Amino acid sequence: MVNVVGHELRTPVTTVRGLAESLVDVEDDETRRTLTDALVRSAVRLERLVDDLLLASGVFTASPVGDVVAVDLADAVRRAGWPAPVEGTGVAAARVEAVDRLLEPIIDNARRHGDPVEVRIATYGDRVVLDVESAGPELAEGDVVLLCEPFFRGEAAVMTAPGLGLGLAVARTIARAEGGDVHVHARAGGGLVVRLELPCSA
Repeated sequence: MVNVVGHELRTPVTTVRGLAESLVDVEDDETRRTLTDALVRSAVRLERLVDDLLLASGVFTASPVGDVVAVDLADAVRRAGWPAPVEGTGVAAARVEAVDRLLEPIIDNARRHGDPVEVRIATYGDRVVLDVESAGPELAEGDVVLLCEPFFRGEAAVMTAPGLGLGLAVARTIARAEGGDVHVHARAGGGLVVRLELPCSA
């Protein structure tokens, strides 16, 4: 775990240092702006990695803040980078930043590790439910159970992309802080279904 965390943190830390050192000798404004923008992006990535580590460890000071409002989940899915149509509608009572933060790894995980992807939203009583369904290989039951655990990465994820294995764990942590939850189960015929539940807005 320490090896993986150190490797993931080293890249943005090294980038931040290199950009900062380059800024010292820059004289023209255009190059300074370019380097400054890159420095900010790297710092934001580093901050997100640290926040994810804290949340996965149960440190809620890194949780998103803001007021609980009515959040249209279809709009939130689009903000998370999902370009295709979303089936159904639903409005959750939650913090906008929290919903955006937890949907990002859910959508990203589905787009990277499964194709095609379907997103469905429905309301059941006092809960609004969002299902992200992705095709893919059949997953071992033991792997499915562990997908929301911090630092666990399935074989396909390990072989195809770098990462800490925190995405779904962080999504579940934030969802529970909002009074909801994230569940994962195998999809019939292969692939995965990630279900987000949140309190329904009155």
